[in-house]
Amino acid sequence: MAPIDSTKVYDSELMRALRGKHEELRPALKKVSTFLQANPYRSATLNIEELAGATGTSTAAVNRLANAIGLNGFTGLRFALMENLLAVVSAADVIESRLKQAPETGFDLEQQISLSKHHLDNVTRMNDNQTFEEMALRLARSQNVFVVGFGNSFHIAAMAAAGLSPFCAGAHCVTLDGGLEGSAYRLSGITRNDTLLAIALPAYTRDTIRLAEYAKSREACVLSVTDCPASPLVQVSTLSLFIPPHHPVLPNSKVGLMAAMEALLAQVQLIKPAANEGRPSLPDWEPDRGSLPPSLPGLPRSNTPRKNDDAR
Repeated sequence: MAPIDSTKVYDSELMRALRGKHEELRPALKKVSTFLQANPYRSATLNIEELAGATGTSTAAVNRLANAIGLNGFTGLRFALMENLLAVVSAADVIESRLKQAPETGFDLEQQISLSKHHLDNVTRMNDNQTFEEMALRLARSQNVFVVGFGNSFHIAAMAAAGLSPFCAGAHCVTLDGGLEGSAYRLSGITRNDTLLAIALPAYTRDTIRLAEYAKSREACVLSVTDCPASPLVQVSTLSLFIPPHHPVLPNSKVGLMAAMEALLAQVQLIKPAANEGRPSLPDWEPDRGSLPPSLPGLPRSNTPRKNDDAR
């Protein structure tokens, strides 16, 4: 499991207790634990009935979870959640509430900008520089980097592989054509000298987890970019970055994910600028415009009036 004790949102006593007990909890209690870790701010605003409803469990399950982590029922849990709130209100929850109250107002650009700013701020709250720098260092030092992202994370995985290509000996987007079978084939040669960068936001794709487990079995370094410590990717990862994914309309927001990937690519380039040195570059080229025909054959010159133009 990734060492995340220093992350700013998840370093409270409550979040450490949830992480420590998470894997041994019964299914209903694990649902509540997952929700609390994925929604550390919103959870503090819910009463016990709302929390039970949001997790698809019962008030008894909420109380049992609180007792399991050493708190005095929901009263103790609510107090711990309020301490963990850090006076931050989720912009996504505020916008979603307004849309429910007045759906006819729609979703506008100002709301998206507000949401994006909030997510970008939360990327820094949810992560620490030490983990970020260590992830970039491992990417830069790997013999090959394999990037995995299915579903709504596919295009981010492709962008990451393309961005790493000039600075790594080999950078490969595993999740191309061919589904899981093709991806597994492309990943089959991964070794202990390589790194797998796995990207997954809710709803998590099981295939991403399977490929990460395979890479770990081959003693490769597994890095993940996901939404919270309760993500199944965290259990098989050496290091993880956490990205707020909630969007009041779309399945996920990619703003925080794009920012984190851009930052990783920039840091890798600073760590390993020499990877691009010595490669031949294309010479600057300017067309000899004097040799170009004034117009394509069969087409009128731009200054020639079209037929019937002067008849208007």
